[in-house]
Amino acid sequence: MKSFAVLILAAGFSRRMGQFKPLLKIDGETIIDHLISTFIMNKVEVYVVVGYRGQELKSSINNRDVTVIENSNYAHGMFSSVQAGVSSLKSGHKSFFVMPVDIPLVKISTIKLLRNAYKEHPYKIIYPVFNNRRGHPPLIPISLAPIIAEWEQDGNLRAVLNAYEKVSLEVAVNDENILLDINTDKDYQALLKRFHNQ
Repeated sequence: MKSFAVLILAAGFSRRMGQFKPLLKIDGETIIDHLISTFIMNKVEVYVVVGYRGQELKSSINNRDVTVIENSNYAHGMFSSVQAGVSSLKSGHKSFFVMPVDIPLVKISTIKLLRNAYKEHPYKIIYPVFNNRRGHPPLIPISLAPIIAEWEQDGNLRAVLNAYEKVSLEVAVNDENILLDINTDKDYQALLKRFHNQ
């Protein structure tokens, strides 16, 4: 069992994009496969949360060493996928990342930096920060998994993590990609240009 896990959230409708974001291509590879590779190369156990077009997405994943979690409540929004994901984490993980599928260019080195920060601060919520702005993916101690899974107050994952701000840690990274999501085709075209210029 790997110490670290990641929940890749890929259950949404992609309404604003007009295309199904997880299956968009980056250099001939789907976004979902690109993200999976980023984490596997960091020895992180990968969980993909699916919902809308879930069977299609599941069938498309090239790397079979991945756990797919079906979120039947995906229409209720992203936090429902987070809750489905944390409820399905296997025992043995010490900490887990939460990674929306529409932020696909996070660097392998960024994940490594967050992992290294965990070694010195194992009970902290660790955020990557670029130019004083927090981005994705946060690395969350496994002790918060049941709290997230059972959270019934107002708000989403941010509300839960804000309640535990006193145990947060920011790690500066040289990676603006932690802030860049794709919601529209214009975003996607800009992302492709960035990828080829890196």
